[in-house]
Order: sequence, then C-alpha cells, then structure tokens
Amino acid sequence: MSLRKDEAIVLSKRAYGESDRIIHLFTLGAGKVPAIAKGAGKSQKRFANTLEPFNHIRVEYFDKHGRGMVRIDNADLVSGNNGIETSMKRMCSASFFAEFVDRMTREREPHGRLFMALKEIIAFARSKDPAYPDILHYELMMLDILGYHPNFDTCVFCGAAIDDDEKVCFSRERGGILCGVCSRSLPHRRWSPGLIRGFLAVKRRETGFEAPSLEREAQELMEGFMAYHVDLDLKSYKLLKSMVF
Repeated sequence: MSLRKDEAIVLSKRAYGESDRIIHLFTLGAGKVPAIAKGAGKSQKRFANTLEPFNHIRVEYFDKHGRGMVRIDNADLVSGNNGIETSMKRMCSASFFAEFVDRMTREREPHGRLFMALKEIIAFARSKDPAYPDILHYELMMLDILGYHPNFDTCVFCGAAIDDDEKVCFSRERGGILCGVCSRSLPHRRWSPGLIRGFLAVKRRETGFEAPSLEREAQELMEGFMAYHVDLDLKSYKLLKSMVF
C-alpha cells in the first residue's frame, strides 16, 4: 500500500454506512479516482468540510492496488465552494460540469488540461452567475480536450476552407460544417447565417451571439451533436437548461 499526494476537485460525495463517505475525486495527477473517507460523517473535525462537492483540495490517500477505490488519509482545502450555494444558476452550472467530467472520463486516466478547465469554471461559478455563452465556452473547451469538438473551421468531408458567412450547413452525423458542394450529397441541417461565427466568438471568449434566436439555435445544435456523438443522459443538464438557458 502506497501513500499518494495530489491535487483534486471533489466531484461528488455520498454516505456509506453510518459514518463513512464515498468521494469521487478528479485529481490532477491520476484523473478520476473513487475514494472512501473513513469516519468522515462521524467527526466533522477530521476533514473540516474539505470533502464537499466542488472543493479544490490537496489530498493524501492510500492506494493499495493502483486501481479501484482508495482511502483518504488527509485533505486540506485550497479553494472552497463558497459562493456557489448563493445561486441556483451557479449550483446548476458547477453540477453540470462535475457530472460532465465524471461521465466523460474513465478511472485512473490523467487529464491535466481537463482538471484545469474544471477548476476554472468552478472558480467562475463562485464569483458570478454563468450565462449560456459562459457554459458553452467551457463545454467546447472540454470537448476539445477530450477529442469531441465539433469542426467549425473547414468542411468535414473534403477539408475545404469556408468563409464565415457561408458556414451555414452543419452535419450532426459528420460532426461539423459542410461546404456548398458537399452539402448537396450529405445529410445536414441548414442554420441561420452568423450562428457558426457566434460559436467561434464564444470559443475565443470574445463575445456572445448576435441575437437571442442564434443562442437558441446554438443550444439546439449542441444538444443534437452531443446526443449523436456522446450519447450521455446528464441529469444535471435538464436542470441547468431550465435555470440558465
């Protein structure tokens, strides 16, 4: 059995028996790690609220097999979740990204960039209510890190460059935009001019969409894309959509 030290973000916590707690950690060095905190429910003094969801902590844990559940020995708070509880929008946003990371990753696969992205959106949610462009920015960032980012740059079939004003045909099945020639023979949906330009602006953190109608189209496009390519039923998304979008 070896003692390991790492940074982690607490994804979730649940009771296990009378006094123990099951904690899902997303660590900087080892990725997603399930853990048990012995006696965490009996003694508030031992962990002093460090194992609450969305907390950024330094953690020490015993790892017996290099897989499966570990036992938390000690945890120190780096950044708490203070502020998130003040707003349903903040809570829903943090919950969505915690579930997104939990469902999109496998245990013991390090994702340093994804860890930093999750830390950034949680820090954002502590300070202000996220709007849809904020959610979309981090969603696109995480999809890019995981290799699922939709292609908004060139035709996904022939690779041709497309002017921004002509980026109107999006193939959910192919995962990106189509040029005028390829769109004649491939399934796609035609979207409003300016929608893809809005996606690119949100990704670069420049601005939002030019009109509320484009924002609604963006939500619809992303929902269809995620359903086809990721196929996860994220419970937190439904609440997020009702509270934020």
